Amino acid sequence: MHYLYDVQLWDRIETGVEFLIFVALMIAAIIKLGHNDFLQALFYIVLAVIISPWSGFERVTKRYILVSVFFLGLFVGYFS
Repeated sequence: MHYLYDVQLWDRIETGVEFLIFVALMIAAIIKLGHNDFLQALFYIVLAVIISPWSGFERVTKRYILVSVFFLGLFVGYFS
């Protein structure tokens, strides 16, 4: 159970999850571009750029931005 306290392991897991979410959002943007929904595709691309491990945002700032943009997307109706 000592691996639960390994900070480097959790950082690598978080980076992997960020990359997987980045890929999923880019795929969603490509699908929405195929359906001629430019604004929703742009929304997904902006989310992908924010979540990207190479974005340069601090992780705490990235979390707050993503949660607020997610609620904005719910309000607009993108996730229905």
